[in-house]
Amino acid sequence: MKHIYLSHALDTKAHNKLFTTGTFNAPNNVLIPMQKALTPDVEIFISINNFYERDAFMLENTLIETIRQSEADGFIVDQIFTRDFHDVDTVLLESLSNEIKDKHFIVGPSFTRVPYFLHSRLAEIFIDHDVSGIMYDLRGIDINDFQELQAIAKLKMHVKKRIDIIPLVHESQIEELKKSIPFDVYVVDPIEPKKRL
Repeated sequence: MKHIYLSHALDTKAHNKLFTTGTFNAPNNVLIPMQKALTPDVEIFISINNFYERDAFMLENTLIETIRQSEADGFIVDQIFTRDFHDVDTVLLESLSNEIKDKHFIVGPSFTRVPYFLHSRLAEIFIDHDVSGIMYDLRGIDINDFQELQAIAKLKMHVKKRIDIIPLVHESQIEELKKSIPFDVYVVDPIEPKKRL
């Protein structure tokens, strides 16, 4: 089982990292080679989103140049969805897949906003474009409530071993989630929500 820790800071701990801002915007690209120098044996992932860019042509070029200039082992992208998360920009998806090649290509946690009845169809599109994983944000749900886990469970059953479903969770949720649905990879948000009084 692999854990990938969300971060926007360098450290000397030897664990896999996903560099991103809290909104999954692209991080400072200088962080990747610096982290690789500190911990050469771990995988480094980055989000490549640029939510400030509104022009489609400029966005595509920004994403592609971010990939080309990065030494990361994997890339997380959310800005491939169209029609209010009902569809995917397959032209952009194809371009990104061609740039990423044999590195990890992961659809970001915005996938969680895709209507449930479209999960399987969009997952098939991702599989056809060599996407290696889909992140699914579970940070705001009760892991013990199987009703809330049904969508991710059905998606995992549908895709079987063709693509990884990667839950985005708080560290405290991992053990409970493993009891209900085991996953091979977890993205861990180390910042726990504040407990209510």
